[in-house]
Amino acid sequence: MDSIFIRRLTQGVEWVLVVLSGLIFAVVFLQVVFRYVLRQPLFWSEELPRYLLIWMSFLAAALAQRQNAHINIALCLTPLPGRARRVLKILTDMVVLIFLWILFYSGGLVTSVTAHHRSTALQIPMGWVYAALPVGAALMSLYLVLQIADGVRRLKG
Repeated sequence: MDSIFIRRLTQGVEWVLVVLSGLIFAVVFLQVVFRYVLRQPLFWSEELPRYLLIWMSFLAAALAQRQNAHINIALCLTPLPGRARRVLKILTDMVVLIFLWILFYSGGLVTSVTAHHRSTALQIPMGWVYAALPVGAALMSLYLVLQIADGVRRLKG
């Protein structure tokens, strides 16, 4: 399941999450300093962390999918015998995958519709903000497909 491409992709997502966290911290710190110490609030300092947090949320959700750390109901699977548990896990993963594909498609539509709208303070295209949705859904789908393939392999072997 771990090809070099997947490992590098995961490391890239982790790196981007670290950078986004640092940027959010820096901007919020600057916002506090400028607002309460210098009495000159930055007009863009509330908008940027919000948009960075949106990206961070979707990328972190993809990383959680990679690590199989999303919330699930193990109580339903635990009493089942091994083979039935694996089959049910694959089936539920396939349902989630269909949902992620719908999310990817609808996120792409929203991104294209908002591509020409500008944010209030930063004046960046809102499509950049909304692109977090299809990017996150695509990454989660990739990781989920790999988990489904691994589950099918274990079921057969």
